[in-house]
Amino acid sequence: MTQKKIESLRPTYALIDLKSFAHNIEQARSLSGTDIIAIIKADGYGHGALKMAEYAWRNCGVKRFGVATVLEGMILREHLGREPMIFLLGYVDQFLHEELFSNNLIPAVFDDEIASAYHSYLVKHDRTADITLKIDTGMHRLGYQPDMDYYSFTVKYPRFRVCHVMSHLSSSDTDLEYSNHQKELFSAFIKKNHIKSNTSLLNSSGIANIKNEFSLARPGIMLYGYLYGNNEVALKKVMRIYSKVVHIKRIKSGETVSYNRRFTADREMTVGVVPIGYADGYSRRFSNRAEMRVNGVNCPVLGTVCMDMTMIDLTNVPLNGMYPEVEILGDNITADKWAELADTISYEVLCGISDRIPRIYKD
Repeated sequence: MTQKKIESLRPTYALIDLKSFAHNIEQARSLSGTDIIAIIKADGYGHGALKMAEYAWRNCGVKRFGVATVLEGMILREHLGREPMIFLLGYVDQFLHEELFSNNLIPAVFDDEIASAYHSYLVKHDRTADITLKIDTGMHRLGYQPDMDYYSFTVKYPRFRVCHVMSHLSSSDTDLEYSNHQKELFSAFIKKNHIKSNTSLLNSSGIANIKNEFSLARPGIMLYGYLYGNNEVALKKVMRIYSKVVHIKRIKSGETVSYNRRFTADREMTVGVVPIGYADGYSRRFSNRAEMRVNGVNCPVLGTVCMDMTMIDLTNVPLNGMYPEVEILGDNITADKWAELADTISYEVLCGISDRIPRIYKD
């Protein structure tokens, strides 16, 4: 479907800049000094996992991808074929082992219970499989302790091919001392056990803030143009959201706008209606707080954000009798700003943009 056709259905859409995505991939490689596992879980952080992965695979030479669920991995495998390595870095229910291994997904093994379950399946079906061994150096979520006996692990589970050993930083954006402590623990584990497999520790903020001494890195949010707490890395925003004003009206001083009358005009005002609301991922927390950009002017949101529509102040915008385009998310109004208003992080903002907003891809 063409952009014009999509806009005719509803004028609100997300424009995904694939060249910016490619730029960010190269930034991740350059800063880490290694190749990467591109994290595209949660539908590519809201950008569209299949399109992002296909572009990275065919145009950027990315050979490894990280997902969070078996379904994400299955869909990606069907789309990209057998060659890319797809790492499933979370938990897998035992009822999904057939789907996991038949799709050549690489699971994370993080304790003996899950290791035994995977290995029993492989023995039963007379198979071997690549796995990621996950070590807990301080996140305290998933992973073996760093004092585990790696040799005994390989003897106990001979059907496993350990192709990747990883740990995960808990605070690489806020606590470099603790992050370096985790790095030291992981490095010591690798050295003590003479690990020859690929290894990875650094996530996006880790890539920006910590020297990489491992063979891979695992960028996620930075691939999409964001990096919490670090403004020195030259990333490019990948997603922009646009719409247009679909209705304009004048209100008098003392009149109110939207549900529960939470905005009262203190003067005559021009109000514009924009077709985006909380069902699209535009949070109700933006009510009376956020802004949209129209013809170079930042226009405050007026009153409560509705399910499908939001009202903005167009009083200071030269309209010339036209229904203007609206920048809702982009270089001027970023996901970081949305996150600040909603008391969250850009990850949640981007993942929360619903599929009611069509994604249009620009190369």
